[in-house]
Amino acid sequence: MTRILFVCTGNVFRSLTAEYALKKQLEGQGGFHISSAGTREAPHITVREDVADYLLQKGLDVSPHQRTLVTADLVEQTDMVVAMNTDHQKILHQRHGVSVPLYMEACGKGALPLLDVDDLFTPDEFYAPAAIRHIRQIIDEIVEAAPALSARLMAER
Repeated sequence: MTRILFVCTGNVFRSLTAEYALKKQLEGQGGFHISSAGTREAPHITVREDVADYLLQKGLDVSPHQRTLVTADLVEQTDMVVAMNTDHQKILHQRHGVSVPLYMEACGKGALPLLDVDDLFTPDEFYAPAAIRHIRQIIDEIVEAAPALSARLMAER
């Protein structure tokens, strides 16, 4: 069983999207356990309704998702840990001593970070049209890159 873990900050947007996009790509293929986790303890954070709705339009039903916090045990039990942004790479290295690729890098698209809403917008702007466009663009990038990661994983079997 190959275990893959996607890591972002809150585990309610980027890593969640990567998890469900790759699960969809590998549907019907045995031998993979795909999950996601966040670096920040924030039990009050949930998947935004607009994010869940947009993901559903992409064929990804994230309603069963439960936020998870990345832990040393989780990292140790995983074959491939993938960070969504450079800050996650740094946190994983500092806290768990692992060097991991960025998502786009793992997909063969180059070491491109996927920025969160709070990297670009103030809390007052999180639901502004520009922020919503950004969220959708990042979701699109993650979903569109997932087939390349799936192909890579299948080739490495």
